[in-house]
Amino acid sequence: MAGHQTPVSQRGLSPFTPPLASTPAWRTAGVLCRGAAVVGWTRRRTLLLVLAGLAAALLAGHAADRPVMTWLATWRTPEVVTAAKFISLLGEFHLAPLGVVLGAWIVAEWRHQKDRRIPLGSTLLAMAASGILAQLLKPVFGRPRPHLHVPDQLDWFNPHWDSFPSGHSMHWAALVGALWMVSPRLAKWIAPLAVTVMAARILVPRHYPTDVLAGATLGLLCGLCFGQAALDYKRQLGRLPPSS
Repeated sequence: MAGHQTPVSQRGLSPFTPPLASTPAWRTAGVLCRGAAVVGWTRRRTLLLVLAGLAAALLAGHAADRPVMTWLATWRTPEVVTAAKFISLLGEFHLAPLGVVLGAWIVAEWRHQKDRRIPLGSTLLAMAASGILAQLLKPVFGRPRPHLHVPDQLDWFNPHWDSFPSGHSMHWAALVGALWMVSPRLAKWIAPLAVTVMAARILVPRHYPTDVLAGATLGLLCGLCFGQAALDYKRQLGRLPPSS
């Protein structure tokens, strides 16, 4: 029959949908933060395995950082540097990706598009959390940036060196990770741009390859946790079928 719709209960959705429009944005943010923490805790074994693998990759790749940077210097022509700097502007503007998501969230609130609050909020919070984590880790490791021509070292708890991990890589990876959960199609468009910016950060050079690897991995994990929290919250609200 034309216009016939399957009843909500038969689609696996709750027939009762809480009034999301009446929920304050700050409360939604709180639910998403708690949800991300729960996701991280329930999947702590997987996260620990990933972090252990990252640590092993960093230890193995650290010895190759200097040779790679030396090799890149042999063909770093003025044209290549100019192109890398242009691409790296998306990284130099540290808060640019975060600002875009924040702007989209503000527009959604202004237009009363409450259903967009959850995916935009999870992406915004993932990027903010990854940025905070990056700023906490940088002074702990105290690694000088390669363009300073200082011997590569880990000067623990030195706030003057801030190369490891790459904060810009964490921001972009968190954006991709969160979008991958809530909007995979958009994430596929953003991911190549994120990888290009990360590569440009090495070419400029502002980071060693292992700085970018660590930042991308940590940011991606952060984004996936918040993205999963967004899906769980939407299921609680009856806007998605329950997980099997």
